[in-house]
Amino acid sequence: MLRLESLTLTVGTVDLLVDVDWHLRPGRRVGLVGRNGVGKTSLLRVIAGELAPSAGRVHLRGGVRPGTLPQQAVSGSSATVWEEASSRMDWLHTLEARLRCAQADVDAGVPGAIERLGQVTEQMRLRGAYAAEERIGEVLHGLGFRPEDWHRPCNELSGGWQMRVALARLLLSEPELLLLDEPTNHLDIAARTWLAGFLADSGATMIVVSHDRFLLDTVCTDILELRHRRATAWPGNLSTWLVERQRRQQAQEAAHARQQAEIDRLQRFVDRFGAKATKAAQARSRQKVLDRIERIEAPETEGRPTLRLPDAPAGALQPVRLVDADLGFGDGPPVLRGVSLDLERGQRLAVLGPNGCGKSTLLAGLAGTLRPRRGRRIQGRDVRLGRYAQDLAQELPPDLSAVDAVQQLAPLAPVQRVRQALGALGLQGDAQLRPVGRLSGGEKARVVLAGFACRPANLLLLDEPTNHLDAVTADELARALESFEGTLVLVTHDRWLVERLATHVAHIVDGRLEVHPGVRPDDFLPPARRAGSDGRAGSASVADGPSRARESWEERKARQRSEQRAARRLERLHEELEAAEARVEEIDAAMVEVATDPDALQVLV
Repeated sequence: MLRLESLTLTVGTVDLLVDVDWHLRPGRRVGLVGRNGVGKTSLLRVIAGELAPSAGRVHLRGGVRPGTLPQQAVSGSSATVWEEASSRMDWLHTLEARLRCAQADVDAGVPGAIERLGQVTEQMRLRGAYAAEERIGEVLHGLGFRPEDWHRPCNELSGGWQMRVALARLLLSEPELLLLDEPTNHLDIAARTWLAGFLADSGATMIVVSHDRFLLDTVCTDILELRHRRATAWPGNLSTWLVERQRRQQAQEAAHARQQAEIDRLQRFVDRFGAKATKAAQARSRQKVLDRIERIEAPETEGRPTLRLPDAPAGALQPVRLVDADLGFGDGPPVLRGVSLDLERGQRLAVLGPNGCGKSTLLAGLAGTLRPRRGRRIQGRDVRLGRYAQDLAQELPPDLSAVDAVQQLAPLAPVQRVRQALGALGLQGDAQLRPVGRLSGGEKARVVLAGFACRPANLLLLDEPTNHLDAVTADELARALESFEGTLVLVTHDRWLVERLATHVAHIVDGRLEVHPGVRPDDFLPPARRAGSDGRAGSASVADGPSRARESWEERKARQRSEQRAARRLERLHEELEAAEARVEEIDAAMVEVATDPDALQVLV
């Protein structure tokens, strides 16, 4: 379907990709990964035809037109949400037009019209046209639109909801090749969960760029890694890639070390006996062996330091309590009502809910920056608060370097620790000395995150900490938070992070806080579909809203999709396990020969 041939991509004076060859087969779902700035979005633009490569060619199978998600969303459109979402379903509009023509011919008594009408209706049945309204409703519902919103004009929606309309329009257009650049932006955790299942079940060919670990694990059949101006293809999803990349790197390091030891041994013999008449012939023989050895390169590593949070200072067993608190900003009614929450040392609480439900308001109440209108906030003794929010990046002094900005946020942190934290979060080398004003939004967020990571605290309040972080950096942050022994409150739409860290989950539903221990599968569903929820379900018909029958249909479809994904995943894991076991046997057999043949080391990596 798609082939990159000797592709080179240069932006300004920087070579992002050099001489890349890659082939995408139909039906594959590829996650495009790499550190920020390596050229992921630029490569998508090249494939879409929006940007010309510096050299090489992009081959698309005849007639294939990639579908992309426009960043300008649907601003200014007076069409309704339903109309805009279905506006690119060209196959449906074509069949409907043919149906109208055939019906008109039947009404006019045109000979053969009845047969043509039968043919069109059969084509519509086979193509699924009669289920199109149900399909549109499913996509809009999955992306978080209530039935009463389906007939609202798009220009009445916020930018985030307009992006959801644009995403629905793209999904419903069913392009042969989907190019998705951060499709989960503006989506809450329930919509992200639905989107991952929809894409995995769609059968479409796609390339996805995303910071959402759960999405890449659920959707991807392959990974294409951009690194050091090269592209490397890997089988499996993101988690498989991370494990396999580490295994391959360790194998290459070991092979390089063994070969280097053999080279050093031979070289010592040549240096020692090359000038001696009695050993000269042997020395020349060893030199010939050295000259024939094809050197195994040392693996290229990013050389990142490990992110370590300072030890949590001793403090109260209950650092903060909210007692029957009403919380809200401004003069309007409170966003949260009657909140009672006891935080305990060692607890890691994930706060979930749709955008605008009051998650950040809760963090402000816990931090003490927002006083309850009613009820109380009680703070324990010796509480040391650490807070991270993305808006703090806008408060950084633009003239300070990244290092100086972190030291301003954490005045007692030694410069070596500051540099280590920045490096672990992906800001290395000269980037640490660059003025904050010249950093991207994502880099500024990392500066704030590094400052937060350098200050000792026993209560951490985090608002979307993995936004802007690539998979490797997000994994490093999660490792650091896992070892933190204080109290953690986490607001995030990142399902992978919740499942990895949370000991408790809190849901905000209709201004109320519901907390339970552990993480449950239904924590990532809309309120109406969670066990024990009193959330109201919407209506069932396309026009009037889903009924209980519609809800049960959706639940049944969700269960079937989940079972199908699990079966495919299990089958893929069995295949990968068999391949890995076969590879281990090959390596074990080859190791026997390696001891006597240094050249054979190369094949092991």
